[in-house]
Order: sequence, then C-alpha cells, then structure tokens
Amino acid sequence: MSESEKTAYTASGRTPSRPWVGALLSSLTFLGAAWLLAYTLFDLPPVEALGPWNYVGVVGIVVVDALLGKLWRGADYVRPTNTSRV
Repeated sequence: MSESEKTAYTASGRTPSRPWVGALLSSLTFLGAAWLLAYTLFDLPPVEALGPWNYVGVVGIVVVDALLGKLWRGADYVRPTNTSRV
C-alpha cells in the first residue's frame, strides 16, 4: 500500500463503502420506481394480483433504500496538490 493510500482517508478516519453498496442502492431505487410504474400504468397479472399491497412493497423498498443510504460512505476529498484550484 502506497503512502497516499494510507493517508487518503485521514480526514474522517472512515474508509469508503464497498462498490456493491452503491450499486445496490441505485438498483433498489430503480426497482421501486419500476414497480410503482408497472402497478399504476400497466395491467400486468402478477402485479394486479397483489392489489393495494403493491404500495406496501414499494414503501418497503424505499425504507430499505433510505437505511442503506444512511450506511453508505463516500471517499473523502483529498486535494491532488497544494497548488490545485479545484
């Protein structure tokens, strides 16, 4: 491990989340939106069979998505150089 990798996260002391956490977070967001649109716009037999319970399923996905979003940690910003204007 190089010196820059050791000191890259010293600001908060926390390492960023694994890449699959962000992928799961995005996937759940799109899944909830697709489920809601499928129930409200289309007459699909498997979705229609659940009736109003579709809303409970979508709210469950939104709650899991919100909790997962609270657990996600991005990387701390480290200026590339002392003269950087970014």
